[in-house]
This record gives sequence, C-alpha cells and structure tokens, in this order.
Amino acid sequence: MKKRVNECVTTAMGLTIMEKKEDYDAEAEWNKAHLAQNEMMFPSEYVIRIFKGKYPGLNLDKTAFKGMKVCDVGCGDGANLTFLNKLGMKLFGIEITQKIVDDTVLKLKRLGLAADVRVGKNDYVPFGDAAFDYVLSWNACYYMGQSRDFGKHVHELARIAKPGGVLVLSIPKKTCFIYVNSRRESPGYAVITSDPFNVRNGEVLRIFENEEEIRAAFEPYFEDFRFGSIHDDCFGLNYHWHLVVCKRK
Repeated sequence: MKKRVNECVTTAMGLTIMEKKEDYDAEAEWNKAHLAQNEMMFPSEYVIRIFKGKYPGLNLDKTAFKGMKVCDVGCGDGANLTFLNKLGMKLFGIEITQKIVDDTVLKLKRLGLAADVRVGKNDYVPFGDAAFDYVLSWNACYYMGQSRDFGKHVHELARIAKPGGVLVLSIPKKTCFIYVNSRRESPGYAVITSDPFNVRNGEVLRIFENEEEIRAAFEPYFEDFRFGSIHDDCFGLNYHWHLVVCKRK
C-alpha cells in the first residue's frame, strides 16, 4: 500500500504539500483520519434521496427493503449503515484496516446495531458470491491501491450482488476538488497530490471522463443505468460527483 510521490507545489487553493513525500501508506493515512473522528458522521443526503425518494429517475420498491442484505463497500464509520438499518436491511460492510473495522463495529454497537463488517478492499470483498440484494460503494470504488485494473473492482461488485441486485455508486467527476493538480499516471488513472484533507496524497484513483465511460466500465455485468449529478461548492471545494444506480445482469 506504499507509494512514492513526486515533489508538489502550492496549489490554486493555497495549499502547500510536503515535497517528496515518500512511502505513502493508505492504510496508515486512513487509520489516522478515521480514528481522529470522535463522532459518527451523518448519512449521505444523496444515499437518502436514492433509497427514500425517486432519485435519480427511479423508484426503488420501499416495501421490499425489510430483511434485504446490503453491503457497504468502504463503509467508513458506518453512517450510511445506520440509515439503511432504519429501512429494515441487514447490514454488512468492508473497510481497509482492522482498526477501522473494530472502531466502526463498536460505534454501531453503541447504537444497538449489529453489522458484519470485515477487512477488505475494492479488489477483494470477503463475502460469498451473489450474497447481497443491494451493494453500496459511496466514495470508494475508484481507489486503486496497488492495482491498476479497475475491471477487478467491477468484477468484485458484480460477484457479491445477486442477479437483479441494485448497485449504488458515487464517483468523482474529473472537475472534483480531489483531482486538483493531480497527475495522470496512465490513461484513466490519476495520482493525487493536493488533497486538502491530506489523506489521499500519493493514492492512485480511477478517473472517468464522463458518464459514458462509467457505463462502459460497468456494462459487462450491470444494466438499467440511471445517472445523477452533484455539482456543488461544499466547504469551498468543487464537490462534483457522478451518481450511478444500476442492476446486476
């Protein structure tokens, strides 16, 4: 999980990144960021809109949620799982380190919620084939780690979803703040150098040009695509995201 990063300059946002930051360790960085949070975050507004509303251009069967299994791939502190629990779903998830998993399970337990959260990554989700009715990957599927094959991530999301199962994604647009001053490592992949939260610097992300490119990446396994868009200025940053809902073939 370690990566050597080239020298960076002061960014357009006035951020100065350490020169020649070496040995980037994603697990250590995310451990530090996660464990620094004392309180659980709020569920994403757009996850709520998708599951409770009719966004983006779909209407999930609200009467069918109870007892359904959902896996949050990259569940963070479990905030979205707390919301999905209210819908009556059975909760599962993964995170990249045991420390994050243990802390998230403890936070959920304090709320009276039981969840099966395991250590995993985008290219290895430690659950069985066709295990889930719903798969959520919110701000997660595009983190590459040591891999440069995004197709493996798509395959894993497809593998754990039941036929007809629903996949819900959020993926940053190329204009998102995450990619400011990033450099292209190869076509479709960008090295982050100017993360304002100083967590991702050195991480390689899968960067998509448009919705058509996202569809092409997921179409081998998924169908019935619905796209939404976030184009906002949250926290003074370009919060630009693709939202995707599709079904397992």
